[in-house]
Amino acid sequence: MDNEIVAKRYRIELSSVKDLLFYFLLIWTVILLALSWLDFLIPRLEVSEALVTSYLILLGVYIVHKETSRWTGVKLNVKPGELFVYVWWISLLAMFLIGFFARLEVSSPIRHLAYEVLGAFLLSEVSKSINAHRRSQV
Repeated sequence: MDNEIVAKRYRIELSSVKDLLFYFLLIWTVILLALSWLDFLIPRLEVSEALVTSYLILLGVYIVHKETSRWTGVKLNVKPGELFVYVWWISLLAMFLIGFFARLEVSSPIRHLAYEVLGAFLLSEVSKSINAHRRSQV
């Protein structure tokens, strides 16, 4: 009985941490996206590498937490993590299209950010597939 109580509490705590991480990451995404557009539209402004790196680390923590929970069998509230990929890639496409006609350049940190967000998503999808395959073999 004690083990069940501890396990239930652990699941609740993990789920709440993931929810908080998701919302914190969402707020950070909105701020960084706004700054990225300012970087794109006003060439003298520049998003710092430290801001981009910090965002990517936070995204990595979110993904590791999500995948660890999945692999250990802890059920979490489902959040649309791919939302971050769509936000960055739609934004990047819009910047490229506007940049083509307005002769504006998408800065290197913003391009690499979109690439790395996609890479993190793909690693998460591979992990999800391997985990699903592993569970179906049991």
